[in-house]
Amino acid sequence: MDKDALARDVANVTKIPWNGRNVERVLSSLLLTGDFWNVVSLSCEPLPAVAALLKLMAEEGMVAFSEYGIKLTQKGRDFIEKEGVSPWHLHTCPRCEGRTVVIDDELKDAFDRFLRIQIDRPEAIRDYDQGYVTPETTFARIALADSRGDLRGKNIIVLGDDDLVGIALGLTGLARRVVVLELDERLINFEREISSKYGLSIDVMTHDLRKPLPQEMLGNFDVFFCDPPETVEAFDAFVGRGIMALKGEGGSGYFGITHAESSFHKWRALEMKLLQRGLVITDIIHDFNVYMNWEYVQEMLAWELAPVKQAPIQNWYKSAMVRVEMVERLEMPNEDLTDRDIYNDAESSTI
Repeated sequence: MDKDALARDVANVTKIPWNGRNVERVLSSLLLTGDFWNVVSLSCEPLPAVAALLKLMAEEGMVAFSEYGIKLTQKGRDFIEKEGVSPWHLHTCPRCEGRTVVIDDELKDAFDRFLRIQIDRPEAIRDYDQGYVTPETTFARIALADSRGDLRGKNIIVLGDDDLVGIALGLTGLARRVVVLELDERLINFEREISSKYGLSIDVMTHDLRKPLPQEMLGNFDVFFCDPPETVEAFDAFVGRGIMALKGEGGSGYFGITHAESSFHKWRALEMKLLQRGLVITDIIHDFNVYMNWEYVQEMLAWELAPVKQAPIQNWYKSAMVRVEMVERLEMPNEDLTDRDIYNDAESSTI
């Protein structure tokens, strides 16, 4: 038995393409933590594959599960040593936490107000596959957009907004126009109330992103923000709405892609979709987006797959921030997708 053999077994069980390098990343993580959720986070591998690997390792006597988490046995440590695997060595900037931007004095007042406002936000619910990021993450997105020239005097559209990006943009007062498209009436009412109370210039509209983008939204924006589902079809559809909203060449977009629900094979497919839509990737910032733990974690597929039934303590679900820019305007179908199941694939786990 070696890591390549383990990878083949995982691929057979999960139908997720895997190789020895994927296994190595999980083994490196096990040398640092016995918390399943942190193993997934550190390894940057799809949760279903990590869970399958750990169960195979348990069958081989290399790990043991208990109420305290995952423990490497001596056989497991010997195996890791034989395979030449070492623990992760993280060298993350303690000030920006690897995001490359900070919430500086210019944004501090708006951020402080945002911290107070978001306390009363609606909780994430499973009905809309919601899971919102930390308030620091939301404002780091604003700082990043500003540092790329994508904020001041721009027309910005937010496609789905449980992260309250629209409110954060409104609090800065730097964008020319902010439009939020959202389906959850709780969020719509919350953002409208906050906008009215604080005099923010935000238009919040009810819209199901599975439906065609309204005509008045097409080609009218400089920048879009989106946090799409991560099946290839859903990603193409939801990010596609953002692309259709852009005015043309030079328009930009921001969205996240996880590792917990997207293997590198899927990343490649997603990146190819972007290229086919006339976009180029300008930035990928690892673990930029940090999500708050779901209240409904025990209802998710991830809980069913987890070999140890411990609720996560640390914020483990993260995504890379991707910035794209349009270099060529290409025709895209603005079709109705309400009759399709576009949300699930072999790598999904937060459904």
